[in-house]
Amino acid sequence: MGQYDPWETGSRTRLRSDFLDGLRCYEKRDLEGALDKFRVADEQAEMDDIFQNRYTSFHGMVRVFMGDRSGVRLCRKAAVGEEVDVEVYYNLAMAEYKLGVRGGAYMALRRGLAIDDQHPGLRRLRKEFNLRARHPVIPWLSRDNPFNRALGQLFRKRRGP
Repeated sequence: MGQYDPWETGSRTRLRSDFLDGLRCYEKRDLEGALDKFRVADEQAEMDDIFQNRYTSFHGMVRVFMGDRSGVRLCRKAAVGEEVDVEVYYNLAMAEYKLGVRGGAYMALRRGLAIDDQHPGLRRLRKEFNLRARHPVIPWLSRDNPFNRALGQLFRKRRGP
């Protein structure tokens, strides 16, 4: 299923300029600048803006990446009822994954792939989930072994998303 075209004509079908500025900051790893821009886009967007969920999800994801665990609530709120924008589910999956909520990340991953199974970020996450599922830290112990689980969590926290 296709994505929205951000450059379509019309007042409600075009990404806000402050959101685009936030994306530029995010790409440069300027999380504070991105957070400010995403917050403005999220709070000032009109209710009938078709990208409202995208603004909210980026706002929440950056908050999580900056250490604010409550940002995941924004991502979850954005994903409720979203049927077209795969980026909303990707952001939710990344936020849940960063917080170590693997079940939530996996559910967001599945919902996003149902919308667009060619999304590169979701495909990368799916591959990483599958690799981890096949290869426990200590191969001769089961994945459910408490020692294997503890080591796996420790390594994941050190590596990050």
